[in-house]
Amino acid sequence: MRWSILALSGVVALAGCGGSDPPEPAAATDQKPPRETVFDPLTSAIGRAEGVQQTVDEQAAEQRKRLEEAER
Repeated sequence: MRWSILALSGVVALAGCGGSDPPEPAAATDQKPPRETVFDPLTSAIGRAEGVQQTVDEQAAEQRKRLEEAER
């Protein structure tokens, strides 16, 4: 009798661990803004540096163009 109760309780415990509804996709859940991390200042500095480099490249190209026109 004890073994049957023990076996029955084991089956019930394992059945309780069965599958459930699949989780909702990430797109369907509420989107929270990303929280700030210690790396945010570094990544924003990289973005600013890329912007400065683009400005410098544009100015250098414009100066090369002026020099070529002046040589003619």
